[in-house]
Amino acid sequence: MGNEIIADLERLGIVVHNAYGLTEAPLVTLNRKGRNHVGSVGEPLPSTEVAIAEDGEVLVRGPQVTTGYHNYKGQQPFRDGWLLTGDLGSFDGGYLYLKGRKKDLIKTSYGKFVSPMRAESMLRDSPLLSEALIVGEGKPYCIALLWPEGPGWNAEMASKVDETVREANAKLSQPERPRRWAVLKGSLSVESGALTANLKLRRPRVEARYAELISALYEGAASHPEALHVGGEER
Repeated sequence: MGNEIIADLERLGIVVHNAYGLTEAPLVTLNRKGRNHVGSVGEPLPSTEVAIAEDGEVLVRGPQVTTGYHNYKGQQPFRDGWLLTGDLGSFDGGYLYLKGRKKDLIKTSYGKFVSPMRAESMLRDSPLLSEALIVGEGKPYCIALLWPEGPGWNAEMASKVDETVREANAKLSQPERPRRWAVLKGSLSVESGALTANLKLRRPRVEARYAELISALYEGAASHPEALHVGGEER
C-alpha cells in the first residue's frame, strides 16, 4: 500500500502496518505495534534472517521458507540455504524497504538503473489514476503511461494529472522522473492479457501494445490518437 494512502487512512484513525511475504515464505517482515515505520515493510520475524545481496536482491532464510517446488524440473530460487526473492531492497535502522522487482529494473541509455516501482506507486495513489507504467529501457529518460480512474475525462482533469506527476517528480531522483506522460483511452484488463490474475501489469505485453505511442512520446508528439492527454516537463 502506498505511503500517501497510509497517511490518509491514519488521518481517519486507521493505522496500517505493512508487512512482507512471498508464496515461498508466507511472512518475512512486519511493522509491529508501537514500531510502525511508514514506507518500510517492517522488521524480520523471530528466527528469520534477511540479507541484501551485492546486486540489491532480498535474501531470506528461516523456518517459514519452503524447501523447494514439488516435481519442478527448472532452476529453483535457492542458494546456500537462502531464498532468492527476486525483490530489491535495503535496510535502514533494522527496517526493510522494498525497491521493486529485480527483473523490472530499467537501464537507461546513460547506464542508470531505475526501479519503476516507486514512481508507479506514487502515481497510482492519485484518485485520478487507476494504473501507471514507467518506461525507459535504453532511452535517455523515463516516460509514464497512465490510465484514468473511471469515465468522464475532461480538460480540468488533464491539468490535475499534470500536477500529480510533477508533485511525484519532486520526490523522485532525476533518473526516476518521467519527463513525458500520456493518459490513455480505455482500461487494462485480465481478459486482454494486460494484467495477471492478481491484477499486476504484464509489462512486456503492455509496452508492445503501446510501442507506437511510446515512440511518438520520445519523438516529442504533443498528442496521439490513443491518448486522452499528453503532458511533459518544461525543458
